[in-house]
Amino acid sequence: MDRLFTKFYNWNIFHIMYCDGSSFMSNVEEVDAVYNITYRGGRIFDAMMEELVLNKGMGNANSAILAGSSAGGLATILQCDKFRALFHNSSRVKCISDSGFFIHAENFMGADWREARFFNVISTHGLANVLPTSCTTKFSPTLCLFPENLVEDLRTPLFLIESAFDKFQVGQNVFSPNVVNHDPKWSNCTNDIMFCNWTHIKIMKDFRATFIETLNSTIDKSSSIGYFVHGCYRHGHILEKQDWICSSLVGNNVLAHKTIGQAVSDWYFDKSTTVFREIDMRNDLPRMCRNDYTVLDFERNCSVALQPSV
Repeated sequence: MDRLFTKFYNWNIFHIMYCDGSSFMSNVEEVDAVYNITYRGGRIFDAMMEELVLNKGMGNANSAILAGSSAGGLATILQCDKFRALFHNSSRVKCISDSGFFIHAENFMGADWREARFFNVISTHGLANVLPTSCTTKFSPTLCLFPENLVEDLRTPLFLIESAFDKFQVGQNVFSPNVVNHDPKWSNCTNDIMFCNWTHIKIMKDFRATFIETLNSTIDKSSSIGYFVHGCYRHGHILEKQDWICSSLVGNNVLAHKTIGQAVSDWYFDKSTTVFREIDMRNDLPRMCRNDYTVLDFERNCSVALQPSV
């Protein structure tokens, strides 16, 4: 199966487990007296990078990718340029954010709740003074955790892997917990779209339209950002082999005849004169997409169906 990973199959991979809640940005000296915990995610990131560069030789790499999923995808956006600075100018260094494009969308329902959520993160972790000044000079710190206000200032190439029906954002960021707790039908729907009624589907379709509009208006300002946006109701892709290479996307959600893995490979190695930017515009309804292939399923449905990029 390694052949399906094309040029990435023999790369060295380092996993940094996400546990700090601040996208590896916080550096609070004081210990939380109530919970006896520290907020020092920034130190975790710096320590890991120091270990990889000084002791593992990563700084001498000719090619490197910083990638993260969900909150780690947001961390990737925030840390991307800092990561790039660890390498020689001649090295090919790029970043991949998987399901990390959390939208603010001030004109879409729930904007106040989304702002309040990020305000609490910034307050708890003391992030106001460590967020990119390219953003905080234009917006309040609360708005500078939303990628739509960050990515246009990135100097390092970035690729976004997203669902236009992102399961987490639809389930957690449209309505506040107070609303959700009083509407079990919405909770049932967001946990399994088979339980959605047409009112719920209308909300999801509105989210999709808002997500695409936000993404397009943001990315139009940058020439080095690529994306792969599909219509499956899910959140996260790169941590599982099935999701990265095949999943159920083969045959009904391949964009521009590319799977996620192929699209990223083409983007990373500059195989096209244009940046890969594809959105599934044909499916405006959320779809359940399998990601539970057995090894036999994977071999039959993916290995045979796909030809690796060359």
